[in-house]
Amino acid sequence: MKKTSSGYSLIEVLIALAITSVVLLTIVTLFYMGKRNVYSGKQMSYAVSVGTRILEDLSTLTASDVLNDFTITDSTTLGTVTVQGTNYTNSYTRDTSTCTAAGTPPPAFTCTGDASGVYLLSNWKGLIGSTKLENAKVGLILTPSSPADATKKWSTARFIKIRAYIQWNEAQRRRIAYFDTTKVNRD
Repeated sequence: MKKTSSGYSLIEVLIALAITSVVLLTIVTLFYMGKRNVYSGKQMSYAVSVGTRILEDLSTLTASDVLNDFTITDSTTLGTVTVQGTNYTNSYTRDTSTCTAAGTPPPAFTCTGDASGVYLLSNWKGLIGSTKLENAKVGLILTPSSPADATKKWSTARFIKIRAYIQWNEAQRRRIAYFDTTKVNRD
């Protein structure tokens, strides 16, 4: 008489465990990647909202207002500005890396490059405060175009191209968002 055994063999159990492990590892990885993508999207959305605010602030300014508000004169030297590996020739930059906490608002920050009574860089620094974006910086790259007088490149420029950017750290990489506008000198 033969005895029949019921149940699973050791090989069947090991195969089932291996398949379950692979499936669980895949699911855990998907959750991790999903969480990271949601965080990255949140950071980018916030940077875009700050960039939109910057463009709104700049939209009310004329070309001469831009020069006055960022203390740029015809003696301001043009050079090559490098932002995250990209070079901008014949340009000038202003950014929030020179801002220091000023105590109580207004303004909450004091920034080199803000004209007296104008707190654009200070306001933008407040928007990217340390709790919003890690190690963030807002900057402008200003490039005068088609100057009527080569000795007065800023005041006689037909156009001033402005590239605003927001840089921040996210995980092990440096992220950046760009926003462009142009001011026409109608003087």
